[in-house]
Amino acid sequence: MASDALQPAPGSRSGRDFNPPHAPALVGTVGMWLFLAALFMLFAAAMLGFVVVRTQAEHPSGGMSTPAVPAGSLHYPGLLWLSTLFVIGVSIALGRALHFLRMERQSSFRAWLAASLGLALGFLAIQAPAMGMLLWEHQQLRRSGLFLYGLIFILVLLHALHVLGGMVALARLAVRGRRGVYDHEHYLPVRHAAMYWHFLDAVWLLMFITFLVTR
Repeated sequence: MASDALQPAPGSRSGRDFNPPHAPALVGTVGMWLFLAALFMLFAAAMLGFVVVRTQAEHPSGGMSTPAVPAGSLHYPGLLWLSTLFVIGVSIALGRALHFLRMERQSSFRAWLAASLGLALGFLAIQAPAMGMLLWEHQQLRRSGLFLYGLIFILVLLHALHVLGGMVALARLAVRGRRGVYDHEHYLPVRHAAMYWHFLDAVWLLMFITFLVTR
């Protein structure tokens, strides 16, 4: 009995088999929702500011030095339409990857995960020249007081930076996925990445539609 009393209790810090407690899975999901809510506030505030500036530009109060920018006078690169298809494709591919992972079809999971990463690369490759066109339009028209293209460039760049962060997460998932880290029981990192990309998809669609409606 005395020797038993000296033995470390199961789960104690002095025991060899001690494992630190893990946070419940729900905590990570709630944290992701809070993170997305904070990002939503950032993008919503930016888009609201753009709408206000665009509305004021139609009827400027600065006199003759500030020309009016009538509705329908803004023109956007056609590449933005193509990039919209790519970002939607990323969300679809990630959704399929998560579906096959939960079915324990590892080869299909890895294939769709690689497809999502490729589509994300394509999105950035298309956005880069499109942003260059917006910046060129800004440089051409800023002397006349038309600075809206510069503001649009900043908003598109803000979204692209978050896409770049999402690509880092996708690359990490791809590397760990090839090592067999994820399965039908351990899939939350893939689910959280899908949530993030669905959010970026929705934000881009909202931004693009707003640009088209207020052009």
